[in-house]
Amino acid sequence: MQIKKIKLQNYRNYDNFEIDLGQNLNIIIGNNAQGKTNLLESIYVLAVTKSFLSINDKGLIKFNNKFAKISGEITNNLSRNNKLEIIFSDKGKVVKVNGKEIKKLSDYISIVNVIIFSTDNIRIFKESPNSRRKYFNIEISQINKNYLKYLSEYNILLKQRNEFLKVMNINKKSDLDYLDILNDKYVDLSIEISNYRKRYVDDINEYLSDMFKYITGMDGLILKYHTNIDEDKSVFKEKLISNLNKELIYKMTLIGPNRDDFYFKLDDKNLSLYGSQGQMRSAVLALKLSEVKLFNDKTGDSPILLLDDIFSELDIEKRNNLLSTLSNNVQTVITTTDMENITEDIRKKANVYEIDDGNIISIQKNNEDGEVNGK
Repeated sequence: MQIKKIKLQNYRNYDNFEIDLGQNLNIIIGNNAQGKTNLLESIYVLAVTKSFLSINDKGLIKFNNKFAKISGEITNNLSRNNKLEIIFSDKGKVVKVNGKEIKKLSDYISIVNVIIFSTDNIRIFKESPNSRRKYFNIEISQINKNYLKYLSEYNILLKQRNEFLKVMNINKKSDLDYLDILNDKYVDLSIEISNYRKRYVDDINEYLSDMFKYITGMDGLILKYHTNIDEDKSVFKEKLISNLNKELIYKMTLIGPNRDDFYFKLDDKNLSLYGSQGQMRSAVLALKLSEVKLFNDKTGDSPILLLDDIFSELDIEKRNNLLSTLSNNVQTVITTTDMENITEDIRKKANVYEIDDGNIISIQKNNEDGEVNGK
């Protein structure tokens, strides 16, 4: 999978911007606050319709403008080309594929798959469980369309159930009957979502320990999934019933996928609580590289790998080892403030774009892309 071209209009610090990317390694270089991360973010947004940063859609529109537009040309291993477009405005967002508006996001997400590593990813594993659920919801949705559909249905049902708990009369038979109907559907959707999450974590763990060992030399890292959902429908429904009085006090649903969590475990310890910053950084990077392999296995095509300022997160040996082992089948886009300590062999493989104030001021392409030192 590859993004060949991306165009930006009124996006963040970009007015009108266009870039053609190479099929392998692309390095975006520039000083801080010039638009490197914004460019990387736009590729991610084009794929999953939302930013990986803590920002709402309106924040993507350049100041004093009424809309922002991202468009891109995508190709996959079947030589199938798609032109994608997403427009943000006060009216919301519109997504299009080959000029046709797509009404359901579940029909759009997964057309292009992206994996991103940024400092925000490390923060997610230090913050609330809700942040981690959002992260894994996006990752799972990219390779499982049905998961996104189940999740959308679940969120609607969860809202209905919570609203009903606020007004429910436990002594009224009609209220109990209605809650029973909600519970049946809630149990079914919860188990479906939980099963998808379990399978995803199991699949990731097929690669995670080896990736972590490659990066750190340490054995034993695993991703853990914590849930209070029982696979037996009758048992899980009984939990809902027995928990009703407590839920009426809090006026919200207290068990289900909305309470799940994910965490790294190393040497029988929760890495978020007991690991160093360096170990956490390496664990997240190992997760990203594992996701690249998993996405390839599940879809038959490699995702686009986005690495935001990764050079500042790794020592010289690790960064060069990482770059030298990236498969030529994985299109990779990296941002950095300098090219120091990157080996000449790696530079020859890369297309290098220098960004200044939202503009490309120089381009150096590798031999495989047909141009050298072009400007």
